[in-house]
Amino acid sequence: MDWDFITRAGQFVFTVVIGLYSLLAARRSASTAEAQALDKRLTNHHTRIVTVEQQLIHLPDGKQMNELAGDMKAVKAELAGVARELAPLARALDRINDYLLNART
Repeated sequence: MDWDFITRAGQFVFTVVIGLYSLLAARRSASTAEAQALDKRLTNHHTRIVTVEQQLIHLPDGKQMNELAGDMKAVKAELAGVARELAPLARALDRINDYLLNART
């Protein structure tokens, strides 16, 4: 073997090793950047999930909704009763208004 061949083979091996190292370093760098981006997204999602959970805690459950529906029915019935009581009063006021308007003439 001559020295020229050994030198060229050594250069080739050295170039291949450096190329492989740079590829691996670039992939590792890209993987690190992707991992950091995923970590930011995960943190953002975690924050959003915690916010939603906190809002859900304050929502009424089924029992409270049933109680609220019952209370709303009671209020509706009471308003209907008030409307029935106000109808004769409105008729009386209309008669008084008609009398006052007609009595002046």
